[in-house]
Amino acid sequence: MKIVALLLAAGSGKRFGEKKQFIKLKGEPLFQYSLNTVNKIDVITDIVLVLPPEDVERIKVFSFKNVIKVAGGGERQESVFNGLMAAGDADIVVVHDTARPFATERMFIDGINNVKKGWDGSITALKARDTIKVVRDDTVVDTPDRKKLYIAQTPQTFDFNKLVDAHRKAIKQGVTATDDSFLMERAGYRITVNEGSVLNFKITTREDIVLANCLVKGKKPF
Repeated sequence: MKIVALLLAAGSGKRFGEKKQFIKLKGEPLFQYSLNTVNKIDVITDIVLVLPPEDVERIKVFSFKNVIKVAGGGERQESVFNGLMAAGDADIVVVHDTARPFATERMFIDGINNVKKGWDGSITALKARDTIKVVRDDTVVDTPDRKKLYIAQTPQTFDFNKLVDAHRKAIKQGVTATDDSFLMERAGYRITVNEGSVLNFKITTREDIVLANCLVKGKKPF
């Protein structure tokens, strides 16, 4: 069985101020943390690393597994599709944002096992611990039942051919999304969840870099 890890590291860094995937944590670039985790997972056979077009040839990677470097697109969805096309034929694909350096082996393996059990996809997700408010025009208009709410993370794992199908349908219909599960859901596929973690946060702001450095150095953030 061919199981591909599709690692996204193609951000342009416009909002952050620099390409955060190349920021170093304890001497290693951020994207390498995800590669290191995937390298420990025997059932993953191949890795597709999606990078900014201008960095594909420049960036060197360390991996025990076969790594295909691919140029990303203007948006995340396009980058994922480019990665899928480069992966060739596969059975299962695990999509992960390398801006989440603390995803665990268990998160990858649990998602893969759920797809092997027959689910079309499995997303790493965290039960909402806070009350969520829906706000419109600065006015609170709804308070959803938090027992039904999950915070989506990556890795997200899918039947390869079904994810390709969902992406092709989205392209044809002009639909864009911030995660692949949404495309699968709207295409009618069945998605389940596997357990996430508060430590599996996405590096989005400078404060997140401070927290990440504390974790890799074993220091308390406060």
